[in-house]
Amino acid sequence: MSSQSRVVVIGGGIAGCSSALALAGRGVSVTLLEASPRLGGRYCSVDIGGIERPIDGTQNVFFRNFERFFQLLATCEARESVKLQNSTLLAFLEVEQRRISKIRSGTLPPPNHLSASFLNANFLGLGDKFSMQKAVQAMQNIDEEQRRELDELSFLEWLENNGQTKRAISRFWNPISKLALNVDCSQASAASAIFLFKKALIGNANALDVGCFTNDFTNAVSSSLRRTLAASGVDVLLSSPVTSLFREEGVVTGVNTKEGFHAADRVVICTPISDTARLLTGSSASMKSHEVAESLAKLGNTSQIGIHAFHEGPILPQGIPFVSCCDEPLIQMLFDRSGELDDGNRGGLPGHWICSPVSHADKYLEWDDELIRTEYQRVIDSAFPNSPALIGFHVVKINRAATSMKTGSQRLRPNPLDAGEGVILGGDWINIDWPSSLEASTRAGLVAAATYLRESGVTEFAEWNHEEKWPDWPNSANKEDEDWRIWK
Repeated sequence: MSSQSRVVVIGGGIAGCSSALALAGRGVSVTLLEASPRLGGRYCSVDIGGIERPIDGTQNVFFRNFERFFQLLATCEARESVKLQNSTLLAFLEVEQRRISKIRSGTLPPPNHLSASFLNANFLGLGDKFSMQKAVQAMQNIDEEQRRELDELSFLEWLENNGQTKRAISRFWNPISKLALNVDCSQASAASAIFLFKKALIGNANALDVGCFTNDFTNAVSSSLRRTLAASGVDVLLSSPVTSLFREEGVVTGVNTKEGFHAADRVVICTPISDTARLLTGSSASMKSHEVAESLAKLGNTSQIGIHAFHEGPILPQGIPFVSCCDEPLIQMLFDRSGELDDGNRGGLPGHWICSPVSHADKYLEWDDELIRTEYQRVIDSAFPNSPALIGFHVVKINRAATSMKTGSQRLRPNPLDAGEGVILGGDWINIDWPSSLEASTRAGLVAAATYLRESGVTEFAEWNHEEKWPDWPNSANKEDEDWRIWK
């Protein structure tokens, strides 16, 4: 690689930061352009009137199988910013029955490591549980070619074809589908859903160990990203939105911002779908570039809502950090966010913080805050009578928050070089199978970096795949690694 070459990475979210750090670690000169004043993209914390500190717009959910994301945290020396369950504990709340069922990992190998606790769980009947075993077995028997052929089939159809009961679908399969795929299972791609559940249930007994951030995202992670980027020599320019790509004879050779022009040997785009589509179109853009923009527009996003409730004291029982609310379309989950924060990071909050993330939330965007509050209060009053009083309530609506893994989405996800013109695509919407998440963003950024390095003749990346660890970064959060904190 020429020492004079420079890569411009557009977008300072997790994907853009991952790509920039990976390239800089290989001696590439990198300029990172971010439109907002903070790094972190859609995961950045927000300022809300009435709260004296930034908070995350909604709950940032992640799991131990987010291997590349944990590599990123370790690279940024941000291990202390997260805690992980020592073993899987998932809790399901039947609101009207005031009953919580706990699913714990046992000693059997996957996919049977959760079987014992499932058999004793009250939120599902015996017939539901037997039907679920059938679906898990069917997933286990599907090879990759067969799975990909299911992209045009809805996950609901696949579940029904594989004998799933209505209760198993509504209380287990659909809530996880909504949380991870950002779409209801009646609309979700069966191929994407099966990929998700195979990663979560079949491969590793610790895959579903849940993690939490010990502070708001900006203080927990964004500041570490900024420090590590600077130490790596990346030129970070915040509040610098890219207005257009600069093309010469069909090749992108730089980008324009309001402040000026940035020349580039290659341009890596790690921006949201709408911004990417805008950059890829225009009178001078190629047909291939327009085709990718059209595919991304069809792929689209769904919205999320973060419900932030503050009470005079804790709501969830001791030892239950979060619950999935059965048969509740709006109040899908409850997280004890105050319990997640380190002792020194709870200042500035008006009370004990419960966060309720709402995925696939488009139909609730027009609801006013008071109506959402009424629904929240109903669930709390029904499930936890005599609970501490609600003293603060805030709603954060996030439009076009995450890529929608609906039917047909797999064929719409572009590969890094599909746009041509010398552009490399690196948003979490590229063709990496993983749904929108901290892990998908990290992997997408690394795939973009590997694409540049491979094209530059770095033989180590000729066959590199994002299922492999990034060779220059520390190991992930393995169960045996004592450098990662336990969420007690």
